Amino acid sequence: MEIYAPKYKRNPNEKVESLYVGVASGGRTVTAVVKPSLDRNRMEVTREYGLGLPRGQGGRIAVLVLAGMETTLDEVEYIVKAKQDKKFIPRRGPGEIAQMGRLLLEKRNEEILARRKYLKANPSEVPKPRKKRVRLHLPVGLRYVGTSEPGLRILARI
Repeated sequence: MEIYAPKYKRNPNEKVESLYVGVASGGRTVTAVVKPSLDRNRMEVTREYGLGLPRGQGGRIAVLVLAGMETTLDEVEYIVKAKQDKKFIPRRGPGEIAQMGRLLLEKRNEEILARRKYLKANPSEVPKPRKKRVRLHLPVGLRYVGTSEPGLRILARI
C-alpha cells in the first residue's frame, strides 16, 4: 500500500501574484507560481519542472501572467490555457494585455451569473447574512473601567 501526501496542496481560490509557464534553463519546461507565503510575510515561488522541448520545435516559448493580488490561481491558469490553445502568430500589440483582462472579466461574469441562477433555483442554499458589528466610539478622554461587580463597567474620564 502506498500513501501519497503532496507537500503543496493545490488551492484554486488562492490569490497569486504571477504565473510563468515556459522554458527554463537547460531546455526544460517550468511552471512557476509566485504567491504570498503561509505566514503572509514574504512572497514565495513554487516551481514544477517538466520535460524539455523536442529539438527543432518553435513557437510560443513562454506565457507570463502578471495577475496582481486580486486574481486566483484558477483564473490565471484559465488565461494560460486560453493562450496555449490559441494558434501562435508572432506579433505583439498593446491590445494583448487588454484582451486578457476582457477575457478574465467575461469569465468572472459568467461564473457570477451561473451562481445567481443556481441560487435562484435553490433558495435554501442562499448564505445567511452576517450580523453587522455595532462599534461604540467614545469621546476623547473617556473610557470604560471595570468594577468589582463582574460584567459591569462604568464610563470614567481619564
